[in-house]
Amino acid sequence: MRIETLSLTGASAGTRRELTLYRYGAARAQPKVYLQAGLHADEMPGVLVLQHVMDLLDEASSRGQIIGEICIVPVANPIGLSQWTHQRPLGRQDADSLKNFNRGFPDLAKLVGPAIERQLTPEPERNLSLIRGAFRKALSDLRPRTDLEEMQVGLMMWSCDADYVLDLHCDHFAVMHLYASSERPDVTSLLCRAVGARLALIEDFSGANAFDEAHAAPWRSLREKYGARVPQGCFAATLEYRGQLDVEDALARDDALHLMTFLAAVGALTGVEAKPAHPDAPHLPLAGAAEIVAPQGGVLTWQAHPGDKVAAGQVLGHIVDPVSRRRMAVTAPIAGLMFRTEFWRACQRGQTLAHVAGAAVAPPGAVGR
Repeated sequence: MRIETLSLTGASAGTRRELTLYRYGAARAQPKVYLQAGLHADEMPGVLVLQHVMDLLDEASSRGQIIGEICIVPVANPIGLSQWTHQRPLGRQDADSLKNFNRGFPDLAKLVGPAIERQLTPEPERNLSLIRGAFRKALSDLRPRTDLEEMQVGLMMWSCDADYVLDLHCDHFAVMHLYASSERPDVTSLLCRAVGARLALIEDFSGANAFDEAHAAPWRSLREKYGARVPQGCFAATLEYRGQLDVEDALARDDALHLMTFLAAVGALTGVEAKPAHPDAPHLPLAGAAEIVAPQGGVLTWQAHPGDKVAAGQVLGHIVDPVSRRRMAVTAPIAGLMFRTEFWRACQRGQTLAHVAGAAVAPPGAVGR
């Protein structure tokens, strides 16, 4: 195992932060799998899971069981980790710019531009390494203006040549679920069966260029322009490890074992006897996840919970205005799986409270009241 660090320049005199990468296996061994956690720095379940994964990889490495290259960034956002206010972590958005830490990563397809076409050969496998080299060169040519940009570029320099990229997050209260593109449904199913996801939300281009999209979307964009000469270069997914309070060693240890099962299934490890044993999860469109918003401000109580299958119009909970004593129902706009709810039990009118995943793209205005 080798450790690499990347020092961020520092926003002010006398300040420095570091990113740390752990590399297991031989350099440039295939497949390369990249995992990170804590990009939203108030989300700790994935951070704890990777601690247990690293313990397991230490053991696997000592037994010579690592075939590919496995890269772990245990804390992907040292900036966010240091940003607290009133004894609460901000975590999700940068305190200075208010930019979401998991948005606006470099667009690799745009960075390599039309010049890549002149370099492509008729052989997709040869083009795989050629395109990855072009990605690395384009990233190294960038000149980040802030620590946040430098952090995003640094993470992508480590991950842009990976065969598999897993970004570990969590929600407020939620069931285990994941986000992936439509490009590799077989790998999405394999991942669901390995980690026990209850739901896979599928989206190719959200426009926000989150970390997973920044790795999967460029290959699709280049293939749409240049055809079959461009291979399917990277499978990327965001794993949502339930809710923010689901931080327990026993649970994290199980989740780590499930990730080891996935690593073995894609050929990065040997000697792992467990096979993906969970049922495949429904693959539903992200655009079919209907938002439920508060009809009034007040105190929120739930009758339904993450993991429940709900019917359209079903009462999911109530909001009580403690001044007027008016009690209003919160209803499901569509039938589907209620997979997440917000953390707070106080709410304001128009605030997002929860989401229900449906099988069809939600029509405009599909908002539960």
